[in-house]
Amino acid sequence: MNNEKWNEICFLLSDNIRTDISENDFEQNVVQALRVLDWKEYSGDIEIRPSFQVGAANRITPDFVIKSSDNKKLFVIEIKQPIIPLNSKFQQQLFSYMRQLRLEYGILIGQGIQIFYDGDLANQDDPILLETIKFIKDDEKGLKFVELFAKESFNQESLKAFTLNGLKKINRIEEHKSLTKKILSESYQEKISELIKQDFLNEYDGELIESVLKELKIEIKNKNPEMTQTEFPKSQFKEQRIIDYSNGILPIEINPSSESDFKHRLLLTKTAYITTFFKNGTSKQRVWNAQRFSESSGVLGNLRSRPEFRNGEWQKLGIEKVYVSIDK
Repeated sequence: MNNEKWNEICFLLSDNIRTDISENDFEQNVVQALRVLDWKEYSGDIEIRPSFQVGAANRITPDFVIKSSDNKKLFVIEIKQPIIPLNSKFQQQLFSYMRQLRLEYGILIGQGIQIFYDGDLANQDDPILLETIKFIKDDEKGLKFVELFAKESFNQESLKAFTLNGLKKINRIEEHKSLTKKILSESYQEKISELIKQDFLNEYDGELIESVLKELKIEIKNKNPEMTQTEFPKSQFKEQRIIDYSNGILPIEINPSSESDFKHRLLLTKTAYITTFFKNGTSKQRVWNAQRFSESSGVLGNLRSRPEFRNGEWQKLGIEKVYVSIDK
């Protein structure tokens, strides 16, 4: 049953829409997708663009607020045109609605679906990205989305379990990156020399071991090469979309999609992967060696300063968009 619902959502929000669909028209498709999950406006489940008073003079107007039968707000949804990559600006807009409405869960819908959590389970200033879901039929993440956010099965205990599992994965990734950084550090590599010396002290005197070590270079390297480039055939990508380049801004999508999260992880790993998509349907990937990237550096500013991504140049090269990820 969840397969059928998710596949219909993929049809409504991806397969059966124009590439240039407006946000207003896309909103109607989202309403239909919510109906697939059994949330209905006439039942009072959905408020479309409700206006809420904030302070003495300000108001906020989220796209959708989903409510329970007793009129309790459950989660908020913000939508964007599918042609525009979901970015930190859109996320911050959703975050403000989550905070003002005091909601733990928020959903961003555009080229895909992003689920955010803002509650006591996470020790973080901004809401945390729990999952990014692409519109792929029979996708396991999509089926889980239906299970969690369909009206019939919606409950706080399931969401809590999903959130804890997501946070555990995120923490595990951070621990992996942190340990990698420690092992690759100069101080640890000095410690390796001391370990080698201790290992041979039963066979050789310390002075001899030290003299040998001075002539050797002991180094631990990441198995990933510093620079790789891969070209993918056109057949691996869908028919290209028509994108408006008139504003001179190259679409750049980062993962993690929150710029603060991305920056935090990049400072740990000092490595990211840049995939450049071209209008002819091909793609090239290379490694971003970010050894010089610092706390004062800006992620998007750094990327846009690259010669091939500057205004006027990326259009000449036929670049369509850029995807930058910490994980390969």
